[in-house]
Amino acid sequence: MSDDAESAGKADTADERPRSSATGRRWEFLVVVVLGLSALATAWSSYQASLWDGIQSKNYTQASAARTNAAQQRTAGNQFRIADLTVFESYIDAVLTENDEVALFYRERFRDEFEKAFTAWLALDPLDDPAAPATPLAMPEYRLAADAEAQRLEERADAIFTAGETANRNSDTYTLTTLLFAAALFFAAIADRFDFARTRIILLALAGLGLIVGVIIALTQPITVG
Repeated sequence: MSDDAESAGKADTADERPRSSATGRRWEFLVVVVLGLSALATAWSSYQASLWDGIQSKNYTQASAARTNAAQQRTAGNQFRIADLTVFESYIDAVLTENDEVALFYRERFRDEFEKAFTAWLALDPLDDPAAPATPLAMPEYRLAADAEAQRLEERADAIFTAGETANRNSDTYTLTTLLFAAALFFAAIADRFDFARTRIILLALAGLGLIVGVIIALTQPITVG
């Protein structure tokens, strides 16, 4: 054998993994540690991503229900407003025609919410003061409980929807860490299939990088139990 061939053979032998040596056992232990941690981290991130997906779905459903209820309250408020205006117009017609009996009939049918505004409106002497609002419905005292409930439900829907968006971002981030941990598993697994030290080190370094980056990202995310 020539000197060049002998040198190349020694280089190849030196670059091969000493499987039965202490170095080989340490290498296998390191690979197992990376694989184990990556597997556990993958399971944890998948679990958290699934939980946040469930929270997102629940929040979106609740937000939709709140908006539906708000729309119903808005409709009810508009119906009350139309009813109040109709009764008020009939009352005014009776007053202008000096039909006291009919005017009293309609006055007794004012709803409580409208009665408060009507009383405040009368105090402004609207028949003689052109600066007074045209109707009690324009008075600040005219406040409908249905409108207030609709506003509350709309604000609640917005808050729940925002929480759903946050849950969606959390789920997406945990899914990203799952991909990083899966890449770490892949690189660590194939690293053990190569006999050349340089290749093994590069692949295991990639696995370690994916594991570390994934753990750092996961640690910045909120944890939920569902």
